[in-house]
Amino acid sequence: MGEKGAGNLGMVVWRGEVEWSGDGSGGFLGGDGVDWVGATPERDEPVADQEGSFGAQTGTLSRRVSAKGSNHRRRKRTEERSLLKPIKRVRLYENAVEQIQSLILRHRYEPGDRLPPERALAEQLKISRPSLREALRILSVMGLIEIRVGDGIYVKEVSFLPYIESVNLSISSRLQVEKDSFLKLWQARKILEAGMVELAAKQMSEPFLKNLWHCIEEMEKNIENQDVFISAGIRFHRLIAERSQNEILILLWDTLGNLVRRSHDKIYRIARSPKRSLLAHKRIYVALKKGDVQKSVEAMRKHMEEEEEALLAALTRVKP
Repeated sequence: MGEKGAGNLGMVVWRGEVEWSGDGSGGFLGGDGVDWVGATPERDEPVADQEGSFGAQTGTLSRRVSAKGSNHRRRKRTEERSLLKPIKRVRLYENAVEQIQSLILRHRYEPGDRLPPERALAEQLKISRPSLREALRILSVMGLIEIRVGDGIYVKEVSFLPYIESVNLSISSRLQVEKDSFLKLWQARKILEAGMVELAAKQMSEPFLKNLWHCIEEMEKNIENQDVFISAGIRFHRLIAERSQNEILILLWDTLGNLVRRSHDKIYRIARSPKRSLLAHKRIYVALKKGDVQKSVEAMRKHMEEEEEALLAALTRVKP
């Protein structure tokens, strides 16, 4: 074992992290704060002897650190770098767009409200008039404001339809007829159908019920004609969607409905049990006719769950 001293020292290098005591004693500090030289804190068996020395001017110690400790620190530095993202430089007009958009969406400005004049807006936002005009142009394209020449800037009625339509296209282009994606699609439809029938049940009308019954009659007459049967069933659900009087839900239903129809040939037709489906639609109709909201939702959920069970069975027999 080496001796402590200020001159040339016979040292021992051990595995793990080491720290020079820094007090001029020539010793090392263990993890528990105890001076030790020539042995590891875990065992008294030195790994290798090494000559250590202080530089006359620099006071540094030449020492060997294990490859394991070095690699660990290198990996840690790499992980830290991977967590950091380059800072994006935001243009002034982009910041202005975000602020005004936030005020509109949070209803600080209501539809029909007039925004402050350009000069006042530019002063409040601390940006130039050209930057403000670019921000206003973008907000206009987004459908949030209307710029009336010689009159002013007005907040428009916010419509989410363009956003929903873009979601429609995105879903349609990404979802393929695979087991996981198809089941996720069906889960979304189950939630949507239950919500729409709940809204529809609260606002019944004779024409609506008459049209629903006409769909059921079509299904009953064409129980052996799968194309007509399926089309009548789709119309039944579309009528309920329309009766919800929520244009966003209707648009979402159309998206899901289109994807389901695209899947008929591979999965949906195999899973279809006409008699079971006809009975399910009749249960929904009866609950709606009574104006029973809870029973209507329960009937729709039961129908969707029965269809899902059949789909799961069909998916095991069909290759996408």
